[in-house]
Amino acid sequence: MCGFLGWFRLPDTPWREEERALRRQSLQMILHRGPDDRSEAEGESWWMGFQRLSILDLSDHGRQPMSLGGGRFTLTFNGEIYNFRELRQGLGDVHLPSSGDTAVLGALLERAPVEKVLAELRGMFALAWRDAETGSVVLARDHFGIKPLYYCLSSTGELVYGSELRAVRRLGGGEQISRLALTQYFQRGAVQSPETMFEDMHCLPPGHLLLWRAGRIEIRRWFQPAWPGREAWVHDVAEQRRMVRSGVLASVKAHLVSDVPVGVFLSGGLDSSLLVACMREAGQRHIKAFSIGYEENAGVPDETDAARRTAEYLGCEFVRERLTAAALESRLDSYLDQMDQPTGDALNTWLVSRLASAEVKVALSGLGADEWWAGYNYHRLISVAARSPLLAAGGIIRGLDSMLPQGVRGHRAWKLLFYALGGAGRNVREWQSFGRTIMPPGQVARLLQGDFEMPAPAELEPQSKDPWLHELLLRETETYLANTLLRDNDVMSMAHSLELRVPLVDREVFALAGRLPPDAKLDALGGKRVLREAFRSLLPPQIYDDRQKKTFTLPLMKWMRLPKWQERIRDTLDSRRCRDRGWVNETQKREICEKYFSSSLESTAAWPLSQRVWMLYVLEEWARRNYDETRNHR
Repeated sequence: MCGFLGWFRLPDTPWREEERALRRQSLQMILHRGPDDRSEAEGESWWMGFQRLSILDLSDHGRQPMSLGGGRFTLTFNGEIYNFRELRQGLGDVHLPSSGDTAVLGALLERAPVEKVLAELRGMFALAWRDAETGSVVLARDHFGIKPLYYCLSSTGELVYGSELRAVRRLGGGEQISRLALTQYFQRGAVQSPETMFEDMHCLPPGHLLLWRAGRIEIRRWFQPAWPGREAWVHDVAEQRRMVRSGVLASVKAHLVSDVPVGVFLSGGLDSSLLVACMREAGQRHIKAFSIGYEENAGVPDETDAARRTAEYLGCEFVRERLTAAALESRLDSYLDQMDQPTGDALNTWLVSRLASAEVKVALSGLGADEWWAGYNYHRLISVAARSPLLAAGGIIRGLDSMLPQGVRGHRAWKLLFYALGGAGRNVREWQSFGRTIMPPGQVARLLQGDFEMPAPAELEPQSKDPWLHELLLRETETYLANTLLRDNDVMSMAHSLELRVPLVDREVFALAGRLPPDAKLDALGGKRVLREAFRSLLPPQIYDDRQKKTFTLPLMKWMRLPKWQERIRDTLDSRRCRDRGWVNETQKREICEKYFSSSLESTAAWPLSQRVWMLYVLEEWARRNYDETRNHR
């Protein structure tokens, strides 16, 4: 585990004895104290703590909190700055306390305004920067939200922040569950920033900074994901491929900076395979690739054979684990113990991180290619809607859809017609919201009893004129990528003290994607077109022979029906504790469970029903560990 934690209050506010005890306990149980921590000094109104996963400068000189400027400044920083060596050269002949990226970052922050420094950074980061002279604290988060940052501001102006929501809650806040967050969880599968599961606790959004001074906060956006318009597009196909190959290779090379070995998650599909190819091109000779599969008929394809063939072709050491239903069920408690906020889509990352952490401390993931290069199947459905002149028929087609059996509604031909006639909406905002909805608003309203407003689709700040596809991908960046994928990746990899890096979620790769026109990304055959062609000479033929998307998909739809799984789920959801909590309507909950457990596996209704049962189960298990237990011990 790597992360930081801090607690700041006004100087004239004395610490109560129970708060002193909580500070000591938090530092001992959550984080290791840094050499410059002064939390036990009489009269101090702040402390900063840090737990380190040593990747760069493995010596004690790189420990945090790091004191700079003769003691005026204190820095804690979670993440990696991949261009820190280039930035170090720009500092000239100055002495730094460490050879790693933390000291370079601190030196830059001493010299220049924080927004200017952040704009120079290439990497993933969440940081806290204290200035003793001004009595201020700055919190900041990276461009796209790779590293998390949570905070709580009390009514007395006290600021608590940290890398984990549960750590922040340990120090204050979190008494009231957010109904908006519950709604977002069931509708989107994850809580959307700046919301958290608790009303008075917040997630600093990606590309934002927070300034705390005199008990008040100001939040500013320092990075806005935006792409230039048509005038910046490169249309020459050969030049497109050259740019993509060069740009992605440069990003992978930058993400390999480390004083410890770097491995890779390998599914056998395009995204992870091109990472391995780039690692090889960048000069890494010994590459360990990790994959998860299944030992029995699980109801989903076992893609590890494809991953093994790719590893053999590219000369990797291939490490895989094939799970049984019993083995996975036996690990569920360990998985659920690590869940900071409920999510419907993190177990696969936890499993492959567990496998990789036994061999390496750093691994690369191909996450991000689908969001910036149009790799999801529903992007092709939206392309049909974007060209359709019949979107005005949306009301009629939605009414017909509600009357059809699930077997018809799940058929690809019906989905195409549904999108073409406006059933999914009439603009990008509506299409993206529909495509990312797990449980429709009406069903969520019935499940979460009581009157409340459903959250509207996220609004983006105005962008330059651009086609629908680029607007869609920017929405994916701000919602699904940030709030589900990147957050799950960090929590579940850090649970195993594994640093997970995402070279395809990089500021330079983002800028590169914006210079390529939509038809370089998506055509009638599928997405990620230019990525496929740019790396054709490096990748094995099977990547091009089999265009089916390869993922670390789990067989929950089938395995949850097995007796031991079913007993676990029913006991949890039927428990007195779950009923008494009253977060969900009991009738609706039982109806969802009965429909799933009695449905045929071959039915297209089985998959969405299994998602809903799983999300109900995860929410209850999360509540037991992060709501009930903590309330009882505070």
